[in-house]
Formats: sequence, C-alpha cells, structure tokens
Amino acid sequence: MATVEASAKTDGGIHSTQQQLVEAAAASSEAEIKLPRMELFKRYRPAAIYSALLSLALVMEGMDVGLINNFFAHPSYRRKFGNDYDVKGELVVSTQWQTIIGAGNNIGSIIGLLLNGWMQSRYGSRRVYLGAMILMAGTIFVLFFAQNVEMLLVGNILCGIPFGIYQTLTTAYAAEIAPTAMRGYLTAWVSMCWGAGSFLAAGVLKGTIGIPSDAGWQIPYGLQWMWIPPLFLVAWFAPESPWYLIRRGKIEEAEKSLRRLARPGHYTEQTMRETLALMTHTNDMEKLEAKSASYADCFRGENKRRTMIISMAWIIQIFNGQSITNYAATMLRAIGMSADDAFNYTMGIQSVNIFATAVAIALMGSVGRRTFYLFGSASIGVCMLIVGIMGFTIKSATKVAIPVAVFLIFVQIAFKISLGPTTYVIAGEMASSRVRAQTIVIGRALYVCGQIAVQQLNPRMLNNDPTAWNWGARTGMFYFGFCLLWVIWIFFFLPETKDRSFAEIDYLFKKKTPARKFRGAQVDLFEFLPEDRFEEKLSGFDERVEHVAVNGDEKRAV
Repeated sequence: MATVEASAKTDGGIHSTQQQLVEAAAASSEAEIKLPRMELFKRYRPAAIYSALLSLALVMEGMDVGLINNFFAHPSYRRKFGNDYDVKGELVVSTQWQTIIGAGNNIGSIIGLLLNGWMQSRYGSRRVYLGAMILMAGTIFVLFFAQNVEMLLVGNILCGIPFGIYQTLTTAYAAEIAPTAMRGYLTAWVSMCWGAGSFLAAGVLKGTIGIPSDAGWQIPYGLQWMWIPPLFLVAWFAPESPWYLIRRGKIEEAEKSLRRLARPGHYTEQTMRETLALMTHTNDMEKLEAKSASYADCFRGENKRRTMIISMAWIIQIFNGQSITNYAATMLRAIGMSADDAFNYTMGIQSVNIFATAVAIALMGSVGRRTFYLFGSASIGVCMLIVGIMGFTIKSATKVAIPVAVFLIFVQIAFKISLGPTTYVIAGEMASSRVRAQTIVIGRALYVCGQIAVQQLNPRMLNNDPTAWNWGARTGMFYFGFCLLWVIWIFFFLPETKDRSFAEIDYLFKKKTPARKFRGAQVDLFEFLPEDRFEEKLSGFDERVEHVAVNGDEKRAV
C-alpha cells in the first residue's frame, strides 16, 4: 500500500495548504497506478460494482442492434414483414426498407444523445438513467406488437432515444466514479456489455429460427423487458457521480458519494480533503475554457482539439469494416449459405465478443491507447484486404462463403481486443470534465451518423437482390482504404492518456503538447491557475475540517 507523510504539521496536527493537498492527491494517484490489480479493485469495489451493473444497459443496446441487422435473415420475420422477393424468389424485407429501419433506430439514438448531453450535466447520471429506463419499458411495446414495416420504423425510432442516452451516460459515469488507475477497466467494460448484447442477439435469433409463428420474432423483442427492473433498482441505490456534484458546487454531497464508491474506512479526513482539493482544482482549471459547460464550450480553446480527437475515435470505430459482421447472416446467405449455416457462423462471429473484450480489459493496465488503436486498425485493414481479394479471385459462392466467415471472426477478434473497448476509454478520458457528457455526445452522434451511412451502404454492397450492388466479399476492399487512412491519423494525432489524471490531461492540452509526446511530458498542475484563486475556491471546504490528529507513526492511506 502506498503511503505519504503529511507535508506540514502545526500544533500537533496537519495543516496543509491547498497546493500541498493537490500535490499529495496527485502523488496518491500515481502510486495507485503501480498497485496490483486485485488490491486496486478491493479499495474501490463499490465503484467497480455500480459501474459494471449500470453499464449492462448497453447489453440491451447491443442486442437491439444485433436484432435489427440480422432479423432480415430470420424466416418468421421475413414472413411477417417481407415486402419484396430476392433472386431466388424468397420473401424478404426490401433493401430500401432495411436501410430505412436501421436509420430510424439511429435517428432515435441521435435524439437521445443530444438530450443526454443537456440532461446529464444538469440533473446528474442517476436521475437521467432512471428516466431512460422508464421510457425504454414503454417503447418496447411498439416493436413487440408491430404489424408492418412502418410500425417497425416508429418502434426503432422510439427505442433509439433511451439507447442514445445509455451510449454516453454509462461511459461518462464509468470514467467519473473511478480513480485514474481504474478508468480504463471500467470504461472498457462498457464495450464488453455491448458485445455481450450482440452475442445474445445472435443466440436468441438462432434459438427462435425454427418457430414459424409470430413468436419467432416477438420473443427476441420481449426479452428486452427482463433487463429493466433489476437495472432500475441498481440505479435507484447507486451514488451520484462526485464530479457532477463538484461541478454543481455540492462538496458535502461529493464527499458522501466518494465514500460510498470506496471500501469502508478507505478515506481519512486528510485524504478526503486532498481528493476533493484535486477535483475542485481540476474543475477550476477547466472553467477557463468551459465556464458555462455547454455544447459551444466543446469548440472553445483546447476543447476543440479534444472534441476532434474523440470524434475521430468514434468515426474510426464505425468506418473500419467491422460493421459488416453485424450483417454476417445477411451477407453469408447472399453468397450461398443456408439460413441455418448462416446463423451458426453468425453465432461464431459474435461468440468472440466477450472473450476478446476480456483480453482487452486484462491488457488495459499495461497497453497504451495509441497501441490498441494502431493494432486494431492495421489488423482489421489486413483482414479486409484479404476478404476483398477473395471476392475478386474466388468466383464460386460456395467456395468463398466459409473463408469469408472465418476472416470475419478474425476481424471481430481484432476489433474487440482493440478499437471496440478502447474507444470508450478514449471518450471517457480525453474530454474535459466540465463538458465530458457533451463532448462524448458529439463524438457518439458522429458515430451514429456514420452508422446511418454504413446501414445505407452495407445492405447495398452485401445483398444480392435486384436493387443491391452485389459486391459480396469485395466489400473488403472498400473498408481496407479507410483502415489505411486511420493508421496514418492515429500515428500523428492520437495522444496517449494512459495513467494520466484528468488534471494532467488538462495541463497537456493547455500546453498544446504534440500527440506523440504525451506519454513522457512533464506536468505542472499550477501553471495555469493562480494559487490565491484556488485557495479562495476551497475556503468553504477548509472551514469544515479544522484539525486532523497525527499519531507518531501515522501515514496517509492512499
């Protein structure tokens, strides 16, 4: 366990200046980075549990996306909502309506994202989460009782609203309740939940493929309801983000929240003063460029650079070729597989989600964000190149189907070990604390817009009906070009934020530190904020703590 001596003693007790408190808290954060993972999670077990459980809302969203994209290959779904015929004379949902329904869900997500960026900064994560759960419970009814493609469109728009809220709220909450050393683990877990949802969607679709009645497509939708009651209860008892409370000037409530997020007795009066001092100092620094904590502040000063980086991270996550794995059943059927075999391979593709993301989480404490992104983009690019080459060189549909399915599994593994979870980490770390929710919303909204684009492109490239382009495996060449561009951008413009506190990240951006120099740059937390202004800011907090007794051998527990 790391320990530090009190920096100054007066009348037998500790009386530290605010600068000393901040420096002590920063030293504690650095010491915690070196702790064994098990010790770290023991200290902050409540934070890990609350974040992990609330992030399960993304299981619902991942499942919903998996259902939307693969339902179009489901027999009972085709019989109920089919409005066209493919080249084999089988009833299908037309390519046009496939893209419209997918776009509807993303339109709803954009609405939810924008709402969350405004609501989370004003009402806090907990209340917004509870409201979104209530809304989710109602919107599922529209999908469950849909009678035609028009009702499916309306249902997907409505369901997209709470899903848009979860997409950013869970990431921001995970980043804000965790100490620096744990941030990567908890934000990467958000991606694990999304991947688990995709896997569950594939499993449920496989399990209901033999049900000929409407129950074959209603059961997958109805299963979404089972998540709502337990997650609502967790959110009801969860503590509010201490960073939100600091931004609202509620220091006493922030202290209570911090104590609930750590094991009992972890914080002494002195260590609590130090932690709150660092948080308040960080908030005060960020007010220089984001005083009103609005969307406009995301584009002022160095926040512009931070917003651009987060936005690019989300764009890279969608435009790399992994998105075609969400259409695996549709693609494999189009290039010659039976429905059973297509869903079997889809299960295989999605089954690596949990395992691969677990590998990423295990590596998150030792591998940098830049490394993950370079590895992911390069690996997926190579797989896309190979798939594209097979599309041009192997003319037989039956011969190309299985090799393509195998390489899609490799794509999914590479994505889930790298880009998938690391995007959530970058989004949670890179943004300024005062506008974290808004910055993540902007980046995620661009991701959703990109998703709308790929939902327009992918069905046309992958399908073989008369209105599609029928590229099949050759689609890989299209995404290979994007991956090449991303590798170049990552090398020159993506900073390394691993093991950096929010205050240190703020400083490096204010100093306009080049991306490739972030890792080893020196930091002076007091260069941009006069100490007298800082002292005044925390004077109310000092009045509450008058004296801390010191025993002869007492040391501060970090």
